[in-house]
Amino acid sequence: MFPLFVIVILVALVLQRIFVRSASDSQSIRYECKPSVRSCEPGAEFLVFSTVQNHSRMKTPAIRMEEHFPRNLNVLESEQYNIKNLSEEHRIYRSTVTLHRRELVRRYLRASISERGEYRFEYADFHAGDFLGFWENDYRIENNHSIVIYPPKLENADFLKAFTNEIDEIALKKQFLEDPISVRGYREYTGREPMRNISWTQSAVRGELIVKQFDPVWAQSVLLVLDAEYHGNFDHYNRHLEYCYSLTRTACDILEQRQIGYRLITNAIISSGISSFSGGTGTDGFYGKILYALGVAKCGCVCSVEELMRTACSGPARREVIVFLSTHRNEKTDRALQKAKLLSNGQVLVLFADEIEPAQTEGGAAV
Repeated sequence: MFPLFVIVILVALVLQRIFVRSASDSQSIRYECKPSVRSCEPGAEFLVFSTVQNHSRMKTPAIRMEEHFPRNLNVLESEQYNIKNLSEEHRIYRSTVTLHRRELVRRYLRASISERGEYRFEYADFHAGDFLGFWENDYRIENNHSIVIYPPKLENADFLKAFTNEIDEIALKKQFLEDPISVRGYREYTGREPMRNISWTQSAVRGELIVKQFDPVWAQSVLLVLDAEYHGNFDHYNRHLEYCYSLTRTACDILEQRQIGYRLITNAIISSGISSFSGGTGTDGFYGKILYALGVAKCGCVCSVEELMRTACSGPARREVIVFLSTHRNEKTDRALQKAKLLSNGQVLVLFADEIEPAQTEGGAAV
């Protein structure tokens, strides 16, 4: 009996040594967590993939994992995770995994995020124990993946009616030229096109009058100026700034739908200086960059509204419409608008978030 007891003790000590060595080998564990898309609309579903891989030749002990996801993550399905809770900054998902040598385990959850912004999947804490439960190795593996949520588009916004009417007038007057060399396609003749646009070759082939469609020379007729500087009303500044981002996104949508060239310039914290983007060219990539920039923009500004307007109006191009968007009207914004009117030959439309945002009830609902 005693020899058997000694053998059991020796085996346990050997296993303990093996498990301690395996638990201490944190360099062999690889971890990555990333969303299935780089950016998306608010509330859109996406997948979050979590991958753990053992690069060692030895089997790992049971590893307890604590993955730190964005707190605003709305999890729709997480059957592959055991326990979850919330901290002040993260949504923590706990699970246990045992990896054979060279094994890779991949899990996922379905989720969505409703609020605009950039959300990072930052790190995971690992806890690898020994065979007898006397010792545990704790370590952290950083992760560098994120997802950007666009600002929501405003629906049925009556305050944009004047802006929409002005844009429609620009399109109606055809205040952009067409390149007679670059033909992008053909369509049926409606009777409103000039005779010189008729393609007689295509008309003969199809047996009806066909006109050429040209690539436009995209004159940037509209200038969107988004001012993110704080001008007072501190308690509501963040909410009003978020509304400005949605205003800007909605205006860009209208211009894209009508294929009107525009430029967006802003002092929002997107890069280290004033940011400028071109849109309305019919290229999804350019519009995608604008949506992404509006999504990653932080609270605050990189320069004053006066410097922003001076930069915006310094270009030689003539603007038919300047749309100024800001959170709150004060003396600084009035001076900036006066400067814009002096430097511009076109109409200046002004949108202040605190003047046009629907009133909020105590519960946060619009009235």
